[in-house]
Amino acid sequence: MRWFIPLFFFVFLLMHLYAYLRLIRASVKSLYLKRFLLVLFAVGFFSPLVWRYADLHWHPVLAYWLALSGLLWIGFLFYMVVFGLFTDLYLLFVFLSKSLLGINPLPTPSRRAVLSFVLALSLSLSAYGYYETLNLRVERFSLHSEKLKRRVKVLHISDLHLGPVMGMDKVRAVLEVYEREKPDLVVSTGDLVDGNMRNKLYLAEALASMKPPLGKYAVLGNHEYYRGVEQALEFTKRAGFKVLRGRALYLPEPNMSLVGIDDDDCRFFEACEGSLSDEEVLTQARRDSFILYLKHKPRLEGSSEKLFDLMLSGHTHGGVYYPVGRFILTHLFISDRGLHRLGSSYIYISKGVGTGGPPIRLFSPPDVAIIELLPSDRHR
Repeated sequence: MRWFIPLFFFVFLLMHLYAYLRLIRASVKSLYLKRFLLVLFAVGFFSPLVWRYADLHWHPVLAYWLALSGLLWIGFLFYMVVFGLFTDLYLLFVFLSKSLLGINPLPTPSRRAVLSFVLALSLSLSAYGYYETLNLRVERFSLHSEKLKRRVKVLHISDLHLGPVMGMDKVRAVLEVYEREKPDLVVSTGDLVDGNMRNKLYLAEALASMKPPLGKYAVLGNHEYYRGVEQALEFTKRAGFKVLRGRALYLPEPNMSLVGIDDDDCRFFEACEGSLSDEEVLTQARRDSFILYLKHKPRLEGSSEKLFDLMLSGHTHGGVYYPVGRFILTHLFISDRGLHRLGSSYIYISKGVGTGGPPIRLFSPPDVAIIELLPSDRHR
């Protein structure tokens, strides 16, 4: 983990240099406007340091606006770089066509036209992406099992990333689903918090208002370790969740075992509790019960999928941008979203409620899941 922050700022610097030197300086004629934009880009580069400091030491309202503007800048800059590189590839193709073939039917836009095109697309998609984060979807599916003694309705939440930006609006969205659906069980599969939660206990108290009859259970995600595992645990417990860290818990009435495991990033902070082996953790559960496995990252070792009935995960956010999830994350994890069958078992991967970076999504809307676990004919 020591290399992550230097690598992030190195890439972040390259993005700023490319966007300013290639797109801005070559297109803007006014010296005063160039200077203003240079200052704007410098502020944007240092914004992550500023709002992280503000989250720890300044008033939450000020920290919110600094973090929101800084994160939106990151999302906007990402689009600028992507579309800038796309237009540069187009211009390179035009240049090679003219140089090698002597002819080219395609137009050659001016640098100002390129900048206008990039800015228009970047602003449009940033605005749409922010809008998409505001519209929580409820995904639904049901499973039957002869191990269950009765119907169990589960509300699965993941990746709220409560912190300087994600706050009461995300909690309120979850509470609305809870009040409408009245689930028997609520589970959180990590990254519930992502910031200084010492001054945000009102969020924990709001989450604590959910009191399902079979209880609330959670596992830790990677961001709980990044922002301080002790304060993350304090917040999660205050919110009314029992945190499962490498252990199993049996619910006799529905004949269900809940199994939870720490996110493997705990190793970088020497803060793991219990085994990080899927097989070792899952063998703690009663084999004759319905086994619900909570794990932040949708990844499994060996043939451990035979040891549970349903696994719930998050982490991927559906890639945040659909192409990232579809073409990259599906090769790193079991999948990037949705329900999947693994032999006789199932895994459901949430796209999450919040975002850990810019509050921008593209065709990967936030979600929670309502899962109906139903007894088969033997117990009806």
